[in-house]
Amino acid sequence: MSNIARSFSEVTTGIRDRARSGQPVRRNSQNAGGAEATLWRVHNTFPRTEHNARMRAAEEFDHETKLPGKRNGALGAVALEVLRCLLRMRGRKTGRLDLSYQQIADKIHRSRSAVGAALDRLKKCGFIDWIRRCQPIEDAQPDEQQTEQIPNAYILVQPPTVRECVRRMLRKPSEFVRAVAEKLARQRKLDTATVDDVIAEVQNPELRAILTRVRASVDSANPPSGHTEAL
Repeated sequence: MSNIARSFSEVTTGIRDRARSGQPVRRNSQNAGGAEATLWRVHNTFPRTEHNARMRAAEEFDHETKLPGKRNGALGAVALEVLRCLLRMRGRKTGRLDLSYQQIADKIHRSRSAVGAALDRLKKCGFIDWIRRCQPIEDAQPDEQQTEQIPNAYILVQPPTVRECVRRMLRKPSEFVRAVAEKLARQRKLDTATVDDVIAEVQNPELRAILTRVRASVDSANPPSGHTEAL
């Protein structure tokens, strides 16, 4: 099948699906309560110090991407306002972030269209991602709409260069430095560890018991005094 035919097939299939379902829900919407909770915890929960560093890094990114003669960079003033709003409104413990366009517009005193364009720029530049979501309508009759669109779940990601900038602002060690430090710490621990320390680190209780008996047997065969017990 040619690319044109395949594209036509996908378009007509989508039209048939929409006509058959009859639900005013945007394509690729997922049911609420899926992956967003995990993504929120992983990406949206961080201390306030990082909140401020992320915002400063975004402002630097916008300044560095500003072309001569242009007022704004790749993000623009409205996108920075939207990002600041998202950072402030995220759940501190759960990372939950699912504001509607209108809620964001009301908070930053901008139009819905300006918010939508700003969100698109933030996503294009790698500062956010989102999951389109829907949910069943309670007590819906068989001949009525069964599902409805709900606000997107927003994920606060970072471009690699911005992530590195945030790390420097917070004076956090890089992944390489952290790995080397952990390796040196493990080596120092092994250099100073006693036999009892090594045995205590064994997770398997059966193996730990065997090693304990072997240790006791070796100690009895080689007492500190240098004299073995009479048989």
